[in-house]
Amino acid sequence: MENSKTLITFKRHIILVCLLISLPIFGQKQWYFSIEEKHPSESKYLQDQHRILVINNAVVQPKDFGHSTIIDDENKEKIPVDLNKGLLYSIFSAAQTLDESGEFIAVEPLEFSQNKSTNFYSRTPLCYTQSERLCSDYQVDALLILNQLVLYDVLESFSTNEGKYYAYHQAYAQSHWTIHYSGQYKDINFSVADTLLWESQLCYNRAQSLKELPPREEALLYLAQELGNKVGNLFLPSWKTARRYFYEMDELKEGINAFQYQRWEQAIELWKLALDTKDKKTAACAAANIAIAYEMMGDYDDAFAYAAKAYRLFGTWKTAYGRQQQANIRYYQELLQEKKAREAYL
Repeated sequence: MENSKTLITFKRHIILVCLLISLPIFGQKQWYFSIEEKHPSESKYLQDQHRILVINNAVVQPKDFGHSTIIDDENKEKIPVDLNKGLLYSIFSAAQTLDESGEFIAVEPLEFSQNKSTNFYSRTPLCYTQSERLCSDYQVDALLILNQLVLYDVLESFSTNEGKYYAYHQAYAQSHWTIHYSGQYKDINFSVADTLLWESQLCYNRAQSLKELPPREEALLYLAQELGNKVGNLFLPSWKTARRYFYEMDELKEGINAFQYQRWEQAIELWKLALDTKDKKTAACAAANIAIAYEMMGDYDDAFAYAAKAYRLFGTWKTAYGRQQQANIRYYQELLQEKKAREAYL
């Protein structure tokens, strides 16, 4: 790496990450920088919906179900854990994640279960009439319904050969959800699982090793909350890192200085001056840089046009360098087309 420069960040569907790094390629210096690009959610559900109601439709887990305690390889009597709040932690966490994203409006969740059954071991989905009534009453586009939440865990403590004590608490969550779109008969069912592990340090006292673990109920409720957050994030866009390259030559330095401070239009005008040079290599590098600046402005059509110009100019160089740059430009054009389509979707 020969040099580096700081670049101020900005946000659109792009975030520029702050370091510009130069690389000598075939004697030609190139700068690259990282950008964070917004991508649609990998889940296709809820993307065309706006107002969402998260609903509790589950039966509370029995206190004595799913909690094991093992001391020195011996199973102890099961300890009851009250998880009445677990359902609420999950639905409120899912609703909060959706609402705070700015992608959705999550209506205040229905904390009281719509499920009148007392059978925890089976699921009772809402019927079409119930779902449509809720959509109408709360004026929402879709329902996100929690049908079942199972929280179970293992707490184990044992002694080592060195006479020290170690303890851990492994908690698991399994859940079943339904998405109902207003006016549609066919619902979408899916499951989400999660797990968390807490460990103690090695101690000379068993009680101390157990004391380092969080209270059992608190740990399981935290897992329920994390699971709700995980469910909410399934439907949100993500940010992925990409790289962009541009060229440095004496004729292009003023434009690079403007580019560093997000003065995109000034950089473009300065680089356009280099397009009139008789040196095809300089003109090709200038055109490629202009394409990047237009991309930063969100003008993908002009970015593609100048990338095409750079491709043609690099083609006048009948060398390995020229062919390599043409391949790079062609790949960049493909990225631009994908990005334009993606942002139109977003």
